[in-house]
Amino acid sequence: MLFIFHSGYGQHDTLSIKFDAKISDVETMGNKLEFVKVYIFKNNEILDSSLAQNGRFKYILKTGNVYKIEFQKKGYISKHLVISSKDPGYKTKNNASLKVEVSLFKHQNGLEVDFLETKPIGIAQYDEHSGKLKWNVDYTRMMVENIIRATLELYKKNNPEEN
Repeated sequence: MLFIFHSGYGQHDTLSIKFDAKISDVETMGNKLEFVKVYIFKNNEILDSSLAQNGRFKYILKTGNVYKIEFQKKGYISKHLVISSKDPGYKTKNNASLKVEVSLFKHQNGLEVDFLETKPIGIAQYDEHSGKLKWNVDYTRMMVENIIRATLELYKKNNPEEN
C-alpha cells in the first residue's frame, strides 16, 4: 500500500527576485560608472561574477538564500550589499523586485573607511508584516553617516588652517 502525503503548510515554491542596481560615481555627481566588476556570493560561496559595463547590473536571485553582492572598480573603494531572501513569510506569493543605487568613490590616502570591507553598505530582507523584500534604510543611513564622518576627518586633517 502506498501513501502519498503532501503538505503545503509552511512551504514556499522558490520565488525569483529581480535585482537591479544602478552604479554611479560619487565624484561626478552620480554619473553612471562603467566597467565595474560585480561578484555574487550565495550562502558565503562565490556564485557568479560579471562586468557591469554601462552603470547597470541586473541579476535574478532566488528565495531561501543569503546573498552578498560586491561592487569593485580599480581606484575606487569597494562596497557590498547583503540580501537575505530567507523566510519570505506566508504573505509572499509573487516574485519580488529589488532596486538599489550604489555609488562608489575614489580611494584617497588617509580616508579611513576600512569598515566597508566587513560591513555591507545596505541590507535587505523580507519584512514580516508586509511580506515584501525591503532595504533597511536606517542601517544604510548609519553607514552613509560613517562615510561622511570619515571624509570630514580626512578634510580636517588635510586642512588644519580651516579648523
